[in-house]
Amino acid sequence: MVKLIVTAEKLNKRTIIPARLPDNDSIAGVVLKGYSFTAIEITNLPNPALGKWYRDQDQFFYWGGGVMVVEEEVVEQEEELAVADNSNLEGFAITPVVKRKIEQVINAFESGSAKGNYSMLVRYDDYTVPGTNSRIRQVTFGRSQTTEFGHLKALIQDYVDSKGIYEPQLSPYLERIGEMPSLSTDEYFCSSLVNAGKSDPIMEACQDRLFETKYYHPAYHWFIENGFTLPLSLLVIYDSKIHSGGILPFLRKRFATPVPINGGDEKGWINQYVNVRHQWLANHSDALLRKTIYRTLCFKSQIETGNWNLQNKIMANGIPII
Repeated sequence: MVKLIVTAEKLNKRTIIPARLPDNDSIAGVVLKGYSFTAIEITNLPNPALGKWYRDQDQFFYWGGGVMVVEEEVVEQEEELAVADNSNLEGFAITPVVKRKIEQVINAFESGSAKGNYSMLVRYDDYTVPGTNSRIRQVTFGRSQTTEFGHLKALIQDYVDSKGIYEPQLSPYLERIGEMPSLSTDEYFCSSLVNAGKSDPIMEACQDRLFETKYYHPAYHWFIENGFTLPLSLLVIYDSKIHSGGILPFLRKRFATPVPINGGDEKGWINQYVNVRHQWLANHSDALLRKTIYRTLCFKSQIETGNWNLQNKIMANGIPII
């Protein structure tokens, strides 16, 4: 462990190490210049290009560019702690390569392309109006498909703030996105989205940020908090976040195995969750959801072949992910 002192005027402490900055979702608080603490340097990083990161004894993370090492601590437990931390991270095996493969599978599920189709726009009758049982059509858009009544507004706000090419066309719609009536019949709005996704790298960057902060980070946080370690587990959890909004509580009640942090078997939990989710989708009253069982069939195939580390080829919605 090392003793560090904060050299920045203000430095964020975070619940996870972000893959990109800025990332407001992982911020747990702020420490000020002169604050000192002991920490362990983390070497298994989601994005090494961001530089060094440290973890303190309360499990918070700090960017190395805002601190200075003032003392190398040699304590009796240092070797034990360092080995345990490194071993734990290696157990997770969520390297940048593995993370990218997980994202490619989700992209293939959502848009039929491992890279992801940044301009893909569809209109589904899949939004339930609050307080009613009525379903209406909404716009679903982008690399991993965010929805009009979900995070589409956040995506367009970021794009407008980033001065994208189609900012003049899309900025007037900001107050209307996510409000009734749906914009699914507004061809000018929809074509502007498609054109931005096709031709503007800023839209690609904004989508990458959105899916990282609104979907991947919460899924990864749930994965860590509940004691999961295997890449296939993260894929299943991330897919549930993308497709269903998270790990669905009513599905968790359908099997008794606890999560690993509470003593449950990780592989057993994932297998049972995939099975109950498959049955739920396959027998759903909504025909659109019944058609999405290719997701759970893919996971069942990985479980059957023992591809828990995602080292082997995955066929995702007919797309080979190597």
